[in-house]
Amino acid sequence: MAIRDSGYPNLSWLLTPVRNPRTRAEERYNDAHGRTRRVIERTFGLLKARFRCLHMTGGSLFYSLKKVCDIIIACSMLHNLALRRQVPFLQEDDPDDGVVAAVEPVDSDEEEAEEEENDNRESAIQQYFQ
Repeated sequence: MAIRDSGYPNLSWLLTPVRNPRTRAEERYNDAHGRTRRVIERTFGLLKARFRCLHMTGGSLFYSLKKVCDIIIACSMLHNLALRRQVPFLQEDDPDDGVVAAVEPVDSDEEEAEEEENDNRESAIQQYFQ
């Protein structure tokens, strides 16, 4: 399962925030969802800042899905190596570039489909956030 926001379609293997949390468990789930998403978005921002091929202004990756995954893994490994070796970002690179701040709930048009497809979300809330 993956974490998603309103920018992604409703799929059963994506976990979405609860639109109107009614219980403390749903609030804790939304909080964990938001914290996790912010970490992921900051990470994407750092990688896009260091490797312009991953940023929209640097173009697009017109390769197969497997090759794109390999490129992202290689960039992640090189980024970690650069951090260990204390290689600074270039001055024009902005580590906050590309960071998405807030998670917006899914629009009401998608609300019914979201509820039908989020048995996984309810199961996760029951298992981990009660």
